[in-house]
Amino acid sequence: MEPPKLTSLVARFTVTAVAIVVLVLHLFWNRAKLDNQGVVLVVIALLPWLASIISRAELPGGWKLEFQAVKTEQQRQAQEINALKFLVANFLTEPEYRHLEGLASDKPYWARRDATTAYFEMEMRRLRALGFIQGFPERGVRSLLKAMDDARGKEINVKEHFEITARGRDYLHLRTEMLAAVPSPAET
Repeated sequence: MEPPKLTSLVARFTVTAVAIVVLVLHLFWNRAKLDNQGVVLVVIALLPWLASIISRAELPGGWKLEFQAVKTEQQRQAQEINALKFLVANFLTEPEYRHLEGLASDKPYWARRDATTAYFEMEMRRLRALGFIQGFPERGVRSLLKAMDDARGKEINVKEHFEITARGRDYLHLRTEMLAAVPSPAET
C-alpha cells in the first residue's frame, strides 16, 4: 500500500494530466481557440495544486468542488472540540460544580450537617486543591465543619469560610461558554 502523501501526489498528477490531454484534444477540434470549456479544463488541471490554498471552487454551469483536505481538517477539529467540551463538562462532578456556582453567586450559600457532609467535605477539599476556591484567613474545611456541628442541624453560610478564586471563575466562564457555543455531536 502506498503512503498517503504519495497517493495524493499521484492523484493530483492524474487529474492534471487527464485535464491537459482533454484540453489539447479540445483545442485541436476547435482549431486552437480557447473557449469557456477550454478555460474550465485549465482550471480543472490547476485545481489539485490549489487545494491547499482554496477550500472550494465553483465552476460554470453550477458545478461545485469542495476539497477533501479541508473537510478532513474540519472533521478533525470538530472531534477535538467535542473532546474538549466533554473534558470541561466532566472535569468537576455535578455537586462540585454546584458548590462552585454557589460560591460564585451574590447570595449566601447555605449548608448543614447531614448524611452527605462527608461527601461535601471531600468536594470542598478537591475544589480547594484545584485552586478553584480558597479559605479565608484562619478559615477552611475544619472551621466549616466545626460551624456545622455548632449549628446543630441549622444552616450555615459556606461563604463565611470559603470564596471562589479567579481560577474558579475562569472555569465557570469557560464551561458556560463552551457548553453554550459548541453544538453536541448529535446536533452537527
